[in-house]
Amino acid sequence: MIPQAYEFKRIASRFRQVSTFGFLFEGIETAPVYYFDDQESFDSDEVGALRAQIIAGPLRLPHPCVVFEVKDRAPERASLLVYARQFDDRVEAAFFFKDQRKRKWTDCLIHAVFSEPGLAEGYPNPKLGEDEISIYGEVATGIVWRALSILSQVAEVKPRTIMPALRRKYSKAGVRGWTWQQITIDPERLRAKSAPQGGTHASPRWHIRRGHWRQLADGRRVFVRQCQVGDPAQGGVVKDYIVKGTAA
Repeated sequence: MIPQAYEFKRIASRFRQVSTFGFLFEGIETAPVYYFDDQESFDSDEVGALRAQIIAGPLRLPHPCVVFEVKDRAPERASLLVYARQFDDRVEAAFFFKDQRKRKWTDCLIHAVFSEPGLAEGYPNPKLGEDEISIYGEVATGIVWRALSILSQVAEVKPRTIMPALRRKYSKAGVRGWTWQQITIDPERLRAKSAPQGGTHASPRWHIRRGHWRQLADGRRVFVRQCQVGDPAQGGVVKDYIVKGTAA
């Protein structure tokens, strides 16, 4: 068994050519993979309670770019994947998965930008409905916060190596990095680090994401409609925007 991320890495170059969101997957072929095979523990209250310890300051990834993969218990999805990249002033993440029924990968469903402590801005795929935006936005940001929370504590990290016999078909596609990290979560050990606060996927504070124009990699501009995102239980953020102009 190897993470599903390697299958996506193998087709990533073709994916970037046909996807509107292909630019979000630049460099994924060489990104380290952290694999979480226990979704129940990953979604546990013990992990959620650790979030407060990492949101006080800017997020820091374990590598300049990294794939977090969570094995999904639902039969229609193999795994939930987030490809995250570190920039000087932010972390950007793309959320996607393989649809087992259609036997194909989804496009990027949510493009999340973490630029302020404890706050994430989500930019959804225009094809998503309102319910999907809410669900996928919470899952995408939750995977990033939960994975980083787990790695900041005493999780068991086991390096796993891709067998040499499997490497050839991946290396031809530019894939590199034959060691991936399997993460074992011990809720009892995490419970000792922080008192449980409840909740499932860690979500950003409630805020209104303004409608805005977005410039795509191919030069097109699309309008992302305004919507409310985040969890009110985590607090709220209200921002005022002032538009200045010159007098006629």
